[in-house]
Amino acid sequence: MMRFDKGKRRPAARCAAGLAVVVLTLGGMLSGGCGQAESAPGEKTGSPEQQKETGTEEAKSGERGQAEEAKPEENSLSRWEAALAEGEPGAFTAEAMRGVSVVRDGEACFAVSYEPRTYKNSYDCWAISVPYQSMAVVDTEAMYAYFGILADMELTPVEDMDITREQAGVEDSTDTVFVAYYSGQTMEGGQAEPDRGILFRFGGEDAQGHRYVEALGRLWLADGSSAAKLFDVDPYACVLKMVGVVSVETVSKVTVDTGAGQYEMRIEPEAFLFGERAVESEDFYALYTALMSVFVEKELPREEWEEGETASADRELLMSITYERNMEGAPKITQKYFAYDETYAAVQVNGRTFFLVSREALMQLRERVEDAFSVF
Repeated sequence: MMRFDKGKRRPAARCAAGLAVVVLTLGGMLSGGCGQAESAPGEKTGSPEQQKETGTEEAKSGERGQAEEAKPEENSLSRWEAALAEGEPGAFTAEAMRGVSVVRDGEACFAVSYEPRTYKNSYDCWAISVPYQSMAVVDTEAMYAYFGILADMELTPVEDMDITREQAGVEDSTDTVFVAYYSGQTMEGGQAEPDRGILFRFGGEDAQGHRYVEALGRLWLADGSSAAKLFDVDPYACVLKMVGVVSVETVSKVTVDTGAGQYEMRIEPEAFLFGERAVESEDFYALYTALMSVFVEKELPREEWEEGETASADRELLMSITYERNMEGAPKITQKYFAYDETYAAVQVNGRTFFLVSREALMQLRERVEDAFSVF
């Protein structure tokens, strides 16, 4: 099957892929974010004076944005599965795919979809709703590699074989993979919204280890190795190891609580502020970028996943960062870091805890924040 160039593996606009790319671009401009040009977190276009004209409007919208509740972002997969016209197996590429949901033994184990938002960064268009409730940054290279397993899976029709749905094991099967894709995808790209969907229902195996699959009301035989890889998906492998990336253009205020003090960063129409003290734009953006320099080290054991305001109540709070937004619909983001052990800290994002970060790196960030404000 023809493979597209990696640079064209994007629905409507490029999404930067790989941790190194994000690190290198945190302080620079990225083109083509989620349907429009956006700045990375380390940069805001224009000086405070140039931003003055938009400051009033941003402040107004910020009042609305700050009122948004911290709740999981809605995803489109259920709507797509219910409404999209049926596609044809083997007629889509990995680049054309806009979403996948995997159900293994009747339990949803992985779901990722393209969910552009005006307040998202160019490399943050995708969302893993299962299992991370859209609270993780997606590694698009790893995701497209997974998509390729489904897109390249060999399917052989079995109409000429004397076998029933019950004999094929699909009658009562609870192993399914749903894919939403855009049928008009080209090497130049394609629209963000999919126009076709296919539900693959996997049954038993034949004597050669191939697996029976039902799609479009027909039976097929799928390569057993590919089928196994689809259901052995590791969601964590599709996570870009960042706690979060919040574009500075969408933020009205950042509050950092280190335990030793509470520190506030703001961009006013005519000034960059640490507290009430004006600072150089370079110093402001350097510290803002540093807030995102603590990376995810590993996944928290599933049995320790927590949710809600009382989560991690028995752990020491080491540091918290709260991003107030200036755009309507953009949710406030609160990151809390709790002591886990001597090596790691658990990070909670809007009340949900999935990952561990380096405790040493967190302490270095805390010290950097305190040092930045201590000069005043």
